[in-house]
Amino acid sequence: MSDELHEIQNITHEYRKSLAAYEARTGRAPQTVDTQGSGEERQKFALMDADLSAAELLAQNKALEARLAKLEAQPMLTRQGSGKGGESGTDEYSQRWLESVRTGKPMETRVTTTGTSNAPIPVDMERRIVMKMQQANVLRAISTVSQIDSDRQITVEGNLPTTALVAESGAVSASDPTFSRVTVTPYKFATRVVVSQEFLDDAIGSSGIGGGLEWLADRCAVSIGLGTEQYFTIGTGSAQPQGICDNGVISQGVNLGTSAALANLTADQVIDCVHAVAPQYRADPSFRWFLSDTILKHIRKLKDTAGYYIFSPAASVPQTNVVGLPGTIYGVPYSVGQYVPATSTAENTPYAVVGAFRYFEIFDRTGIQSLVDPYSNAGNMQTNLYLWTRTDSAIMTADAFAAITS
Repeated sequence: MSDELHEIQNITHEYRKSLAAYEARTGRAPQTVDTQGSGEERQKFALMDADLSAAELLAQNKALEARLAKLEAQPMLTRQGSGKGGESGTDEYSQRWLESVRTGKPMETRVTTTGTSNAPIPVDMERRIVMKMQQANVLRAISTVSQIDSDRQITVEGNLPTTALVAESGAVSASDPTFSRVTVTPYKFATRVVVSQEFLDDAIGSSGIGGGLEWLADRCAVSIGLGTEQYFTIGTGSAQPQGICDNGVISQGVNLGTSAALANLTADQVIDCVHAVAPQYRADPSFRWFLSDTILKHIRKLKDTAGYYIFSPAASVPQTNVVGLPGTIYGVPYSVGQYVPATSTAENTPYAVVGAFRYFEIFDRTGIQSLVDPYSNAGNMQTNLYLWTRTDSAIMTADAFAAITS
């Protein structure tokens, strides 16, 4: 981890040297470089922003690796029951399962539970597959994840009973606590791939585990992970999961106005947004930012009234920011979500959310499941691979969050 932190610190040092040079030359605030800088300066900072984002994402993914290994484990080929020579997850059983798909023999083909991780691919160069880099399922790593067995109605506390100062022998007024309910309904996310027999023959070949079918299952599972992440972020809660950036649900924070440009965001507004959340939630270990890469780019350039940057990759200024990977904003760690809105699509669109993310909950009815169908397209010598999951998400306590909105 120290190598990633060292790289981030070096990039940040050069970044701020360039900002200081721009500020000294023009007399303008550092964040204006994105709108008022020369074409060469804009291009330079765009490249530096990209380098810093890449370094931070790498550090973030490594820091979450242990948890993701449990939540999004490598595809496991699971057999009903157990026994010597055929236990779930063994190479012997996996080889038979893959072979049954390739040959069409149904004896070992059945529904299996799987997850996502780095895709195993054919090892020989003639059949190698160059994969695109995909971002991890960020919200799954920072939120509360629960397993449910059916639809649920969860009771959420509203107000406590009222306590009052009363005189000796004085009457005590009765009061009741209040509650609200959150309804949880697992929604199905699914994908289907049609694979030719030639692909199965050529991709699996003698490679067995790690062959083409397993690569397909893995990449489909990644696709489902990204598809659910989109709804965990911007879902409306109507016939779909409720996203953390659902318009209008988080009412506290900073509103920039529909016509305001993100480049005009100030350090004071970022600080105000943090303090819009009550202290008891700010003290929670899950308290962090969840924001778009676009707004992060502007926040990196902001200074407080004392002249210190509110973004910090390390404790460069004592008693102002804390150490964190990939960094902190006003001492608060952050995660970048690729589906967080970067432009205003409606009033109160959240550009960034800060809060105790254990109060944003993901409910899984099942893991990612797969089913192989070698029969429906048998006339074309094709095999159908289905993957699906059932899940939901909801903001359990809106008071635990604040947002920077349009």
